[in-house]
Amino acid sequence: MQGWPAQSEILISQLPAEEIFRRLHLAVKPAHYQSFKNRSLEYSSDEVFLFNGKVGATGFAISQVVSRPDNFLPLIQGKVEGASTGSLVYLKFRLFPSVKYFLGFWFLLMLMFSMISYAEGKNMLTVTAPIIVLVASFWVVNVRFSSAYRRSKKELVRLIG
Repeated sequence: MQGWPAQSEILISQLPAEEIFRRLHLAVKPAHYQSFKNRSLEYSSDEVFLFNGKVGATGFAISQVVSRPDNFLPLIQGKVEGASTGSLVYLKFRLFPSVKYFLGFWFLLMLMFSMISYAEGKNMLTVTAPIIVLVASFWVVNVRFSSAYRRSKKELVRLIG
């Protein structure tokens, strides 16, 4: 069972693999991991990128460019394979690892609050309130991820369709 929201799918594109990679290279702003270069004004305002990330020889790891922070934006990992009439694009949409770590910590904290309240024999409200917050948090994560997944997939399909 998958604990975190994620999606996997295969897109069939009529474009050859070379054309898909050409389009990705044009639309993806290279990310410099562990660097302040991402925050610089290196690119002019005339350049428009749809995604941030890295594009390799056989695959890519990208995320959609957004105008304001979105913690539930999916990390899109893809692998492109040429086929006789086009290409197969294997896609995985997942939460960023840092978001998973934070949410895991949050869920464990809420569970611990509930278990401590139960062990101390407090009233049922102090035992169930953290559980209710936990369920509500999980629901919000799934709803927000699904929304960001649909937006990102729409842009990616428009790009490599």
